[in-house]
Amino acid sequence: MALPLGFTPLEVRTYLILTLCWVSIVVVNLLEQPYARSLIHCETPVSTEEGSAFSGSKYCGNRLYVIDMGTHVSGKGQSLENVGRILITLFVSGFADYGRKRAALLGQFLITLSTALFAVAMFLPQGLAIPTYILAQGLQGMSGIGILDQIVTGDVALILNDGVGVYSRKGIVSAFLMVILVPIIVYVQYAEITDFTWVWTGIVSLNTFAMVLVFFFFPETLHKKSEKEKEDLKKKPTSIAGVALDEMKTFRTIVKTHPYVGYRLAEDFLVKLADCSAIGMPFMMAQFQFSQFHALVFQFIPQLVGGVLLGGLVASLCRAHGTRKVWQNCFFFHRSTSIMNAFLMPVTIFGIPYPLLGGLMHLPLSGFPALLQAVEIRLVGQETNAKYQAMAQLMGFISGAITSWLYSAIFFGEATSYARIVAPYAVSAMFMATSILPFWLTTGPMQLAECDKLDQEALAEMKKKEEEEKAQAEKKAETAEGTNEASSPLKPEAEPETEPLLEKSEEVNVAPKTEEEKKED
Repeated sequence: MALPLGFTPLEVRTYLILTLCWVSIVVVNLLEQPYARSLIHCETPVSTEEGSAFSGSKYCGNRLYVIDMGTHVSGKGQSLENVGRILITLFVSGFADYGRKRAALLGQFLITLSTALFAVAMFLPQGLAIPTYILAQGLQGMSGIGILDQIVTGDVALILNDGVGVYSRKGIVSAFLMVILVPIIVYVQYAEITDFTWVWTGIVSLNTFAMVLVFFFFPETLHKKSEKEKEDLKKKPTSIAGVALDEMKTFRTIVKTHPYVGYRLAEDFLVKLADCSAIGMPFMMAQFQFSQFHALVFQFIPQLVGGVLLGGLVASLCRAHGTRKVWQNCFFFHRSTSIMNAFLMPVTIFGIPYPLLGGLMHLPLSGFPALLQAVEIRLVGQETNAKYQAMAQLMGFISGAITSWLYSAIFFGEATSYARIVAPYAVSAMFMATSILPFWLTTGPMQLAECDKLDQEALAEMKKKEEEEKAQAEKKAETAEGTNEASSPLKPEAEPETEPLLEKSEEVNVAPKTEEEKKED
């Protein structure tokens, strides 16, 4: 029996299981902040009057205090989660070389244990509930399922020899599961529940089911190694510290020898240190009285819609005005507006909270990351790109561990003075301003030079295309002209000049006169 959409049994056994694993992580991430708020206790009783504001916790009626403390707890958890990601990034690829199935089983076990700890936290006193919550987030980060999912998908693409089809069908499975599960979580945000018993029961059951699927049905996609490959594998370090140290040596060599990678990582690290999205929703809830559902909608929906509608704008501007000019304008527009927005966050304009306007301001830049990737792959080189992407991801985890803790610690939900309200965003603006220096002094000239090459190549390609079209048009015209000449009627040939037949015949038939006839004449 043929499977729909061209799926193979191998794809079903790998995609369905692994996608179920990492989608559960996405679901947990969407629940982290509201669940952290539900664990907060205080002496203020919860108001039962009709129309009273939802505090987020059944143990505390002080809404701003719950938002403030919940942000601090969630920030510490996210920080530890990123630390776990750092460790697993250095270890998972080496561990997966000994078998994809065992790596998937270990990762899913950590996710299941993480969700079980989340569930247990709600039954513990606050002094134990919060450390349990933070530990659960750390275990979630150490699962490595996201990275393993990419590795296994690559294995399947090589086995089936159908890379485009494999990744397309993988996207269909991911979208299908997200369509099913994400609305449930959005409803949880909308319902503003404080008792998560049934929510965590469902999530733990889902992850336990996924672990059973991994154990009994997940195929081993790692190709069988030759004897030489097995011997080489034995020589590699097998401990976490050994694998991490070996990987770090490779990274260090690339940073020291490559003219672009080290400077670009430094610039990107500063930009990521300026990311204070961890406090985005709590800030809107505290300063503008948004519910957690409305804060979620207004933060993410414009980004999704803008990415779809305006994703091709930057590419169109590059074709019209040149890549260098567009690159410079996009870069300085993003940096300058990000710094300006930091100090306008508490403001409302025509009744609209400025965080919404600031987010809309950056929507035209939706296509700039694609341009950045197109330029960077040329500067980094294909042979170095895999390690560069791993280093960039690692820097993202390191910066995430810092920013999740830093901005949640600076954030104060009960702040009333302007300086205290914008304090975390002012720190963000400082990092963003500092990130201009590496671009100005090091990476910028290299990127802009590559932009010029892109423009030159595009111009040469355009001229070549015009010449080909012109030559084709001329050839077509010549062919049409030849066809017209061949199809025109023949001209009549000129007839040879001949003497009248009558005169010739008379000259031939007339005999000479006799003497008698002459005398008579």
